[in-house]
Amino acid sequence: MLQNIKTELLSSLDRCYDHIDIKINDIEVSTLFDQKGDFTSNICLKLSKILKAKPAEIAENIIQHFSLDFVDKIEIAGPGFLNIFITNNSFKKLLINRETSSKNAEKINIEFVSANPTGPLHLAHGRGAIVGDVLSNLYEYFGNKVNREYYVNNTGNQIKEFLSSILFSISEKNNLELKYKQFYKGDYIEGIAEVCYQKFYKLFNKKDFSVDEELIIVNYAIENLVNDSIEILKKSGIHFNTISYETDIMKGNYLDEIIASLNKQNLIYKGQLQMPKDFKGTLKDNEITIFKSTNFGDDEDRALTKNDKTPTYFANDIAYHVDKHKRGFDKLINIWGADHLGYLKRLKSALISLYPSLDFSVVFCQIVNLKRNGQIQKLSKREGNIFELNLLIEEIGIDNFRYFMCYRKNDTHMDLDIDLIKKENKENPIYYIQYSYARSQSVLDRKKNIITSNVDFSKELKNLYKRLYDWDYVVLNAYNKNEVHLIAHYLESLASFFHTFWSSSKDNPSMRFLDQDNNISSEFFELLTRYQEIVSKGLGILGIKPKLKM
Repeated sequence: MLQNIKTELLSSLDRCYDHIDIKINDIEVSTLFDQKGDFTSNICLKLSKILKAKPAEIAENIIQHFSLDFVDKIEIAGPGFLNIFITNNSFKKLLINRETSSKNAEKINIEFVSANPTGPLHLAHGRGAIVGDVLSNLYEYFGNKVNREYYVNNTGNQIKEFLSSILFSISEKNNLELKYKQFYKGDYIEGIAEVCYQKFYKLFNKKDFSVDEELIIVNYAIENLVNDSIEILKKSGIHFNTISYETDIMKGNYLDEIIASLNKQNLIYKGQLQMPKDFKGTLKDNEITIFKSTNFGDDEDRALTKNDKTPTYFANDIAYHVDKHKRGFDKLINIWGADHLGYLKRLKSALISLYPSLDFSVVFCQIVNLKRNGQIQKLSKREGNIFELNLLIEEIGIDNFRYFMCYRKNDTHMDLDIDLIKKENKENPIYYIQYSYARSQSVLDRKKNIITSNVDFSKELKNLYKRLYDWDYVVLNAYNKNEVHLIAHYLESLASFFHTFWSSSKDNPSMRFLDQDNNISSEFFELLTRYQEIVSKGLGILGIKPKLKM
């Protein structure tokens, strides 16, 4: 229907202004939910400068040439908005005349969570986990084949500090006097230390460990933490297709290929940058390999090798994405925390230099604050003061967890109000949505016969029809923008219109779904069926099952 309105607006403009250069995508038509109309367009305001005419004058000319059988009337509102009213009979068509936009199925890799394997999953990981999984569901909704991937950074200084913290804890508890420092604190460190001690207790008969022995211990600790993380995510409905380890990617020996390709484009040079953080014990007079990321707007060039000639974190990250590209994906999407925003430019510039046609993008998730009793809780992993993700899920439930983690736009800060989430009333959006579905199901459970009868199209009923009609545009918009919060907001809005119509029937018996004999009109039956279909689709994308009873 919106497409028909846009087409007729374009035709009317062509008939009025033969010199105008405008395409149908330039015309915006949106839904109205008040008595000012059913749909509205700002096209007259947009064309005012081009046509050198007042918006109201353009609107009058359009109205004179506009003709669609389902449009009852058009009114000019404000400075020149076109408010369009459709006939009552046309509202039924909003349920069946659905305009969808099909997409070509692609092979998509969506990498998310990818938490540092130095501790359990916590609150901060929860948002990226749900955004990544819901985005994967959204891409699958449009027919794409999605590979959900979890990447483990199991090399570098963080792993050395993690190992040191484990051995420090073991030493302290068992009076071993091992020469290791504490970097990470908390009960989880003590827990994983005890697991490692029980597994390798024979190694602790001595005070020094070989590099290989240290690797055995820390790899066992990492494996345990990663497995625990994957199991926690499974319980929340997240299932990964691929778990990739940085050490396995390094075995692919991509670095020489990467450097050679970038060097051909004059994007590599040898030299020294600032003193490396781990400068003790390394050579300073040798040259390292550097990528000219400043050519792409980065604030400094980036090292690909360290002074000991081993690859940097940046080099390994390029190699990881090269590996993903070689696996044949049409699109690569990463879900990152907002603290990695500055990292995107250097990585993307390197990847585009290697593969100019590569479709690579990043969805950033801002931090989540835990709010309880009206107060923001202060959390820190290094200090051992964290709120583990499994405890959050146990406290608020999977549905609440999944819904609220994608309730706000991903790149905005979010306060997760535990007290609000636990409420079972309309203050809790997902409860309100589920309650609307259960209400609709209660009607279908009680109905006896589907009959033919006239329906009075009240304002509340019209709004429900129109919001249902919006679904295809909302889900497509969310897909095109990679913005999963649009689905959550739509469902909240849709449920609100449903409850409003339900309440209006208390004072108007003709608006009740069932008559005195529990029969339902064909129009109301189709409405409820469509309502459940759309709510099920929306909740399905969010990874939530609708509730039949509450």
